[in-house]
Amino acid sequence: MNFARNASSTAVTQVARTILGLGLAVLLARWLSEADRGVYAVVVTLALFGEQLAQLGMRVAVIYRMSQPGVTRARAVGAALEWTLGAFALLAVLCVLFVDPLRERFLLGADPIFVYLALALAAADLFAGLSDAVARGIDRFDLRNANQISIALGSLAAAWAALVVFRTGLVGALLATAGARIGLLLVFSALTLRQSGIDLSADRHELRESLRFGVQGHAQGLLAKLHERADVMLMAALRVDPVQIAVYAVAVSVIDRLRVVPDSIASALLPKLATVAPAETGPYTARVTRHLVFWVGLSGLALAVAAPFLVPILFGQPYAASVAPLFVLLPATAMLAVRTMVSTYFVAVGRPGFNAKVQALSVAVNVAANLWAIPRHGVLGAAFASLLSYGVEAIATLLAFRRETGCGLGRTLVVGRKDFEAYAGRARRLRERLGGA
Repeated sequence: MNFARNASSTAVTQVARTILGLGLAVLLARWLSEADRGVYAVVVTLALFGEQLAQLGMRVAVIYRMSQPGVTRARAVGAALEWTLGAFALLAVLCVLFVDPLRERFLLGADPIFVYLALALAAADLFAGLSDAVARGIDRFDLRNANQISIALGSLAAAWAALVVFRTGLVGALLATAGARIGLLLVFSALTLRQSGIDLSADRHELRESLRFGVQGHAQGLLAKLHERADVMLMAALRVDPVQIAVYAVAVSVIDRLRVVPDSIASALLPKLATVAPAETGPYTARVTRHLVFWVGLSGLALAVAAPFLVPILFGQPYAASVAPLFVLLPATAMLAVRTMVSTYFVAVGRPGFNAKVQALSVAVNVAANLWAIPRHGVLGAAFASLLSYGVEAIATLLAFRRETGCGLGRTLVVGRKDFEAYAGRARRLRERLGGA
């Protein structure tokens, strides 16, 4: 498994997704009212929570189980799919039974159709995520990357058709986006399962082992997403003006562009760590993390310079107010990048439960800070609450990583002279190749 190839190809894919995602964010801001944009953000966030709740950690489990001796790919895939189908069926039943409390408490009292649209989006992302994990586990990053670009492009095209061509408004945009994602899911799943195989026999041992490992990581994944998006749901629960939620959502959508590199590397890092010698997992993770922090830091500085000019130009003057929370959230992106990398180490060594404990602590800090800050300071309060909780999360994860591996903070966070020499060597070789061409 070639980590550099997979990480670089995924990075290129994430850049393309970032451009397409930014296009979708601009389209929504320009063609929806600020209030509808706020409702859109809440619906998508509710869908995200539903997806995370129903995945049961199967994305991590299927990669891990496929790497274990004596486990066939097809059987590992079958067990993961069976658990995911069961969990989604339960989620769907709960949404039907509690549709009114959900829309009243978390969807600003919107029509029940928005609950079902959130459920459709959750289904598309849930099963696409599982297929994505299978593709990573069998080292078919080409399939995975093609699918991710297709989803981003399909979502943008569907929203453009609904808003600009047919002018169907918020409901049409959500419906078109969900339909496009489900259609692409069917195609990609067929292609992926053709490569991996699938065995749906009732193998109790594999079902038990998949669930055992998946549940440990599930708590971490669920809490991580809760941490990342609790602010939007809390603003909805506290009945913050949808216009303010839209302002905050735009700030978050811009900040999320900085996750291109961390998400790319993390997706390739877990399968890689599953194959290296145990003694090398810590140093390997530290090396990857310090390079990541360096590039995320540079990207954050560039965004800080450009944001005051670009945000009003791209999204419209009403969203100039998004710049202030964006500045507050910028340092949090570096902290999130550190957590993303270092927590992957604990998953790779079979200790996802530790990550869940750290996430539980950071979520508690985030929720408490938001409940205090949002009523008093609005969206800026939510941004500062996130900054605080991400700081707690990063510090706790790094301290445990240092204790487990002996890799100090400097070795994990700060690029050194040898790292810069390596950069210079790569640049020199690239220049020579270009000159030769």
